[in-house]
Amino acid sequence: MSSEKVEKLLVKLQDKKDSTRYKALLKVGKYASKGEFNEEALSPLVKFLSDKDKKARSISAWTIAKYGQKELFNEKAINPLIKMLKEEDREILTNATMALTVYAGENLVSNRDLSKEMLLQLLGSKIEKVRANAALILGFFAEKNHLVKDAFENIVELMDDNDLSVRRNASYAVLNYAERGVTDEKVLEKLIEGLQDFEGVKMNNAITLGIYAEKGFTDERATEELVKLLKDRNQNVKENAAETLVIYANKNLTNEKALERCVKLLKDKNVETRKAAVRLLALYAKKNLMNKNAVKPLTEALKDENIANDAKLTLKRYKEAGLQ
Repeated sequence: MSSEKVEKLLVKLQDKKDSTRYKALLKVGKYASKGEFNEEALSPLVKFLSDKDKKARSISAWTIAKYGQKELFNEKAINPLIKMLKEEDREILTNATMALTVYAGENLVSNRDLSKEMLLQLLGSKIEKVRANAALILGFFAEKNHLVKDAFENIVELMDDNDLSVRRNASYAVLNYAERGVTDEKVLEKLIEGLQDFEGVKMNNAITLGIYAEKGFTDERATEELVKLLKDRNQNVKENAAETLVIYANKNLTNEKALERCVKLLKDKNVETRKAAVRLLALYAKKNLMNKNAVKPLTEALKDENIANDAKLTLKRYKEAGLQ
C-alpha cells in the first residue's frame, strides 16, 4: 500500500539540511508503525543506515525492518546493516538484527553474508532482543538449508534463557536444525522441559521430539508431558503433541493416559487434531491398549469423512477384542 503521506516526505528525506532530513525520517518511521508505507522511501532509508547520527541509523534500521515485514525490500540495505552489528549501542544492535532477521526470513541474507564469528557473538549478547534475533536468523538459515553447524551448541544453551523470546526462537532454530539432520541426544532433556514452557516453545519442542524419535532418540518422560499437552488451549500445540505421540507409539512407547484424552479429541474442532487422535487410538488398539469409552465416539466418528476410515479400522479391532 503506497502512502501519500510518506510520498510527500520523499524530497525532505534527501534534503541537504540535517534537521529537515531527520524530521522526515522520524515521520516515515511513525507512519510505518501505523502501517503506512511507500516503497520509494526505501532508497533514502538505506542511506540513513550510514548516517553520522546514531539515532538516525537506528530509526532507519527499525523502519527498514517494518518495510520488510510488508515484503518491501531493498537489498542494498544488507551490507550497511551488517556493518552496524559492530556497534555497541543497544538500540542500534536490536534494530539492525531485527531488520536482518526479516531479510533472512526471505532468504535475502544467508550464512555467506554473516560470518560464523559474528553470529556467535550475537548469540552471546547481553541484550535479550539481540540474542533472540540471532537465534531466529540461524533458524531461518537452517530452514533455507544454510546451516551454521558450529552455532548449534550455542543455540541449545539459549533454550534455558531467562527471556521467553530467546527460548522460543532457540527452540525454533533447534527444530530446523533437526529437520536438516543436526541432532544431539543430550538435547532431549531440554526439549522435554520446554513442553512446560509457553505456547511457541511447547509447539516447537513437541515437533522436534517427533523428529528426534524418528531418528531413534526417545525418552519415556516425553510421553507424560506430551499427553498433558493434549489438553492445551492452543490448537497447534495439541495437534503437534498428538502427532508426536503417534510417532512414539510406532516406537512402542505408549501411555495409557493418552487414550482417555484422545477419545475427547475425536470431537475437536481442528481436523488435523482429530486425525492424529484417531490414528493414535488405532495404533494403541493394535497394541491391545483400548478404552471401552472410545466405542461410542468412534462410532460417531464414522460420520466424519476426515477420520471415518481410521475410526472404522479401530472399531474393528475393538470388536475383535470383545469391546462393542
